[in-house]
Amino acid sequence: MPTAPRLRTTLGALAACAALAACRPSAGEMRASYVEQAVKLAPEIERATGLRFTTPPRVEVRTAEQVRAFLEREIDEPRARAELQGQAAAYRRLGMMPDTIDLRALLVRVLEEQVVGYYDPRSKTLYVVEGADSAAAAVTLRHELVHALQDQHRNLDSLLRLHGQADRASAAHAALEGQATWVQLSTGGDTSSRSAAGWERTREAIRANMNRTPVLAAAPLIVRETLLFPYLSGAELVRRVAGAGHPDSVLLRLPTSTEQVLHADRYAPGRADDAPLAVRLPAPTVGTLTAENTLGEFETRLVLFEHLQDLELAARASGGWGGDRWAIVRTPAGDAFVWLTAWDGGVDAAEFYDALAQVVPHLHPSARAETTKLPTARAYVTTDASRERRALLVRAAEVQGRPVVLYVDAPAAAGTDLLDLARVTLQP
Repeated sequence: MPTAPRLRTTLGALAACAALAACRPSAGEMRASYVEQAVKLAPEIERATGLRFTTPPRVEVRTAEQVRAFLEREIDEPRARAELQGQAAAYRRLGMMPDTIDLRALLVRVLEEQVVGYYDPRSKTLYVVEGADSAAAAVTLRHELVHALQDQHRNLDSLLRLHGQADRASAAHAALEGQATWVQLSTGGDTSSRSAAGWERTREAIRANMNRTPVLAAAPLIVRETLLFPYLSGAELVRRVAGAGHPDSVLLRLPTSTEQVLHADRYAPGRADDAPLAVRLPAPTVGTLTAENTLGEFETRLVLFEHLQDLELAARASGGWGGDRWAIVRTPAGDAFVWLTAWDGGVDAAEFYDALAQVVPHLHPSARAETTKLPTARAYVTTDASRERRALLVRAAEVQGRPVVLYVDAPAAAGTDLLDLARVTLQP
């Protein structure tokens, strides 16, 4: 199933990708035909991945109503629902979506629009949506057969249910969807995507197709880009690895961060990983922690781009990411947002510090600079009388000798002294 923030328990083909289909079986083929096609396609999928099926995959057809019910069950699973609510709160505090958007309802609509098929690792079944265009259904079979094969060699359900580790889950999801997307695009007689120019055209076509799907096209940037990331950036990762003669290595050694997916020099067969730091936040000095998770390099880049509209700056300022953790803190005055990022070096931290300080006036146009006794810090308070007064802090510091940047957005009555940096821990 295609997944936006953070529904990752199943895997599937996007309508935007399936619309590129070149093979067109006759219309009206349903389950029996899909089973036959799956049997015929299996050897080609095995050759492309370097893996072998241990058992024939199960194939079923689902109506649109059944797909919607399935999506709602997945989203409403208690831990997934709680995580989604926390992420929605974090995204709102970062200005990534307005308060008026119901993220759960939006995800259901987006996925309903996009799903043409999916693989469910719990039922070990590949599903094609009834009424799907015949070309899209054919491409979906290729895509979902890869997921069925992956599941026979790795436990996909456990790989994707990484609660509280959103960035690691995004990286794993990118490897899995990337492999399925790359095999989908590079087999079946169409080799155009294998060249650099052909791959770039394919990427552009997928984005163009996305813009033709009204619900996804109108969704906030964070939803659009996190939905596409596993397919486009994941396929780019697999393309690089497959070109080096290691078609199965992404599955056997999954990336552990979106940083590794984005940068060719930080994930490669035979090289040591540039593993992210695990940032552990202590209990807040005021209030209680109600949600916490990670953004990772990719979503950090999106935060900067959302407000500054400068892709080069956003990529550069997030490029030295080494780990992060955010938290929603419930104080007597209301909810606060705390975000600590760790960086590879002092220059990386300084670039992000400067970029994040530029974000503040875009995020809070009424913010006024305040004096602060903290070294290397910028403090602000909002002055819009029609809104809740907020206190903001952007601070550069060190934790365990590692440069970090702290961002706090809290009710003015609560203040920004919510996190004791001396009690933060960074673990390799």
